[in-house]
Amino acid sequence: MEKQQEPNHQEKAMFPAWWLGFFSFLYKESRLDLMLSNQQVTKLLSGKIKNHDTGVLATVVSVQGSAYKREGAKMIVEATGDYHGMISGGCLESDVAASAEYIYRTGKTIVKKYELDEDLVWGLGLGCPGTVEILMEPIDSSDLWQRIADHYANQEAMVVCKILKDDDSVCLPLLVTKESVFGSFSDEYLRDHVVRIARQKLTRQTAQSESIHFETRNSKEEIVFFDVHLPPPKLLIFGAGHDAVPLARISTTTGFETTVIDSRPAYNTKERFPTAHFLVEDSSQINVDSQTYIVIMNHHLERDAASLAFALKSDAPYIGILGPRTRTQRLLSHLKEEEIVFSPKQLTRLFSPIGLDIGAETPEEISLSIISEITAFRTGHQGGFLKNRPFIHKKLQMAVENPS
Repeated sequence: MEKQQEPNHQEKAMFPAWWLGFFSFLYKESRLDLMLSNQQVTKLLSGKIKNHDTGVLATVVSVQGSAYKREGAKMIVEATGDYHGMISGGCLESDVAASAEYIYRTGKTIVKKYELDEDLVWGLGLGCPGTVEILMEPIDSSDLWQRIADHYANQEAMVVCKILKDDDSVCLPLLVTKESVFGSFSDEYLRDHVVRIARQKLTRQTAQSESIHFETRNSKEEIVFFDVHLPPPKLLIFGAGHDAVPLARISTTTGFETTVIDSRPAYNTKERFPTAHFLVEDSSQINVDSQTYIVIMNHHLERDAASLAFALKSDAPYIGILGPRTRTQRLLSHLKEEEIVFSPKQLTRLFSPIGLDIGAETPEEISLSIISEITAFRTGHQGGFLKNRPFIHKKLQMAVENPS
């Protein structure tokens, strides 16, 4: 892997480069696919690996200061210069795409560093000041990367661990799943420590990619990038009423795999829920895990009680119930009469009334409030005004002791 070699991979964003990139976006929009989510980019990457297609993968591996995209954001650059995905707010993509020609020509891997001046960036309306490091590498179709592609395609949890070298040496990544480890590092002590941290990351609600500095047994420093991939979170909506329509739409837009559960065929239709991934009549065949979030909004006491019983027996970490707190107590009392009782620990997963307090009144506003609360819960935030926080983003990088 190569860092800070010719051509110069450490740059300060300049006005002319951005200006050219801006007009490139205006006049060559048909060549770009900026708005792909990271999940869509990894799906495209999986296909390229499986088909042995060429391409350059650009991944954000380090961010210092504020930035539009965080560690783990990806984009793919074609040999034609076309690119898919975003790694910034629009200020880096064109230059990274141009730099991909060097990767195609040499087959080398580089880490490209950008120092984005805050006054310049905000003056141009880009919104991404700070220092950003981009790992640029040729798309690999080796056996290990074929495994990685399978995990991307099947939406399986994994961490791809890469040593960021400062010379020309090539280091294959380490693929860590909950059950297995594929690949190896020359330093077994470092490998064991990396695997332990990777597995910790697989237990979290959200993917937190980051670069971590290690001191090895011989006092050398190694930087390992942990590229975390988790399957998309799932949202189960019990009830296909009119207020569920905007909730399903917003949840899909924000990256949830959305399922609507309602036994009424006139309501639970693709015409009413075009963005939902699944429409089912009952919950008997649904697999619920720790990445599943549940919203109960049947507007029917019996159906809501049955949905609540199902939810509380599951592993879902979040169970939201539409309506006032007194109605939730009625549902629990109804279940108690049926001799269905839950422990205080199980009931801590209940969110009732559901949603963040944003003064929501319309179905669309209420849906926004619900998704906002679920997002805050997943990321460990409390909601509230960003202006009252000293920092926008949580700091993920950590110091790690000698792995020996």
